Amino acid sequence: MSINFKSLFQETPIHNEEYFSNKHFLIKKSTLKKSQLEFINSVPLDTTLINSLSQTLKNESRKPIIIEFIPQSILEDAEYNTLIMELDRGYKPYNESTSKIYPAIKEEYYNFIQSLNCKIFIVNNDQVNTLAIYNSNNEFVGILLPIKVKDSNIINAQNYNEHLDNLKSEQEANKLSKLNFKKCLYIKDNKAIVRNKELICIAELINDVTYKNLYIEKTTKQDAGVYIDLGIIYVYIRSITGDNTHEDIKYYLNNATNYTLEMALENIHNRKNINQFINVADIKLIELSGASEQEVQELIDYRQEWYDRKAKEDQFKKSKQEQEDKEYTDSKNKIVDELISQAEQAIINNQKVNNKDVTIYKSRYESNDTSLILYMMKLYEIKIPLKTQGWINQALASIFYDAEEGNISYSYYKSSANSNVFRKYLNEFVGKVQDKYGVNVESVAK
Repeated sequence: MSINFKSLFQETPIHNEEYFSNKHFLIKKSTLKKSQLEFINSVPLDTTLINSLSQTLKNESRKPIIIEFIPQSILEDAEYNTLIMELDRGYKPYNESTSKIYPAIKEEYYNFIQSLNCKIFIVNNDQVNTLAIYNSNNEFVGILLPIKVKDSNIINAQNYNEHLDNLKSEQEANKLSKLNFKKCLYIKDNKAIVRNKELICIAELINDVTYKNLYIEKTTKQDAGVYIDLGIIYVYIRSITGDNTHEDIKYYLNNATNYTLEMALENIHNRKNINQFINVADIKLIELSGASEQEVQELIDYRQEWYDRKAKEDQFKKSKQEQEDKEYTDSKNKIVDELISQAEQAIINNQKVNNKDVTIYKSRYESNDTSLILYMMKLYEIKIPLKTQGWINQALASIFYDAEEGNISYSYYKSSANSNVFRKYLNEFVGKVQDKYGVNVESVAK
């Protein structure tokens, strides 16, 4: 297992000419690898702590070895993992429950000492006693402080061998997963992205070797990206939904099965030659294919020129369309304007005005259907309740001058009832029309 040597030291390493320490272990420098020793020696000597432990070192080196510390269980914690060994005291000092001890150490220290080809030994049947470290030649090379583990926590520990098996399985799964990671090219936020993605070969997915150059992204999303292997990189070509059948996949991807890098590069150059669009992924693919900086820059410049040209063309089309729309709207509204002018003349000449249906255009694609007289009343800023507006649109047939009565009147469809208030608004309307043309005719509705 790989060890991050520097991470063992929360503070500056302590060392003298022979030993180094992090205050939890004290080990001979002769056990270290070259790079580890260089790191320790880069720190100034500090012999105070080590000198104070010199007697402990002598005492531990003289003690007889009881047994090698071999982890039997592991207690996983958010801060660190603890390795535990169960050991009989060899006697029953008080009662049955105190006949065992549980020496425990940090997992990272155990792995580190193992990496030095050293072993840890229990030299006393007290679980909190210092542990001894010996090298492969059975020479005493250091000491390690154990950890006190509460008896109540031991029941939560996992079997250490099972823990190692699980780690091995995870590592193998990760290793297999990494084999499926491919260098992919795709576009995100209008930028060409080159990133590793886990892909599944479609040929294996649908059991058809024809699709061996096509891969689908492993994802939990509804849509999955499809990538084509162009040798130097896997390029995104489209997305398909996760519930596509094998036949659907074949239908959508059949044309890509024989696509090659040479074809992709030729396609990009052909699109440039006929002034077609080139995206940022096209330029990145050209770059990855080994093109010169000049060729890549030419494509970048071409793409900007294409955008500039497209913007001008779009603006021209927009202006032309706006002009055509205005002409269309004006021609339609001109018809209504003529009807309004004719109606105004009819009113001041005491003639009949039929309440025709008219369409008012705000734009080519936005219009409003109403009746002629209601529309004219609104133009003259006659404030009419919504209910009466509805009656004018649906029931009013015409307005006319009643010669016998000598006033303006109106007619409505027999299918509708008369309005109790329309005469009021009609009088106001006729009065405003007369004022506009400087006509004073007492022909109000009664």
